[in-house]
Amino acid sequence: MDYIRLKDIIVYGYYGVAGPEQQVGQRLLMDLDLAVDLSEAAASDHLADTVSYEEVYVAAQQLAGGARCQLLEHLAAAVIEGLLHRFPRVERVTVSLRKMNLPFPNTCREVEVVLERGREA
Repeated sequence: MDYIRLKDIIVYGYYGVAGPEQQVGQRLLMDLDLAVDLSEAAASDHLADTVSYEEVYVAAQQLAGGARCQLLEHLAAAVIEGLLHRFPRVERVTVSLRKMNLPFPNTCREVEVVLERGREA
């Protein structure tokens, strides 16, 4: 399988259970892996034969930026569903969301949630 990967996309929204997370908001880092057959694009060298990573980036920002949700799992699922709906060539999507500012005393650099989903048969 071929992949298009977008790494370290910064999104800002209201993610978390704690009150300040919902009031002030925070940045997350998002990675996207899109499984897609790229053989036609590799042969033709035409943008029309692939998935535009610029369009994927814009869609991901629209789906995750400014969102309000308690769980990263919920946000990741919404991003996957939106990308699969908007890009019919994409067969599977993996979303990684990393939260750097945790609302409790800790020594973690970040917490990461990873979801992978494909099209229903």
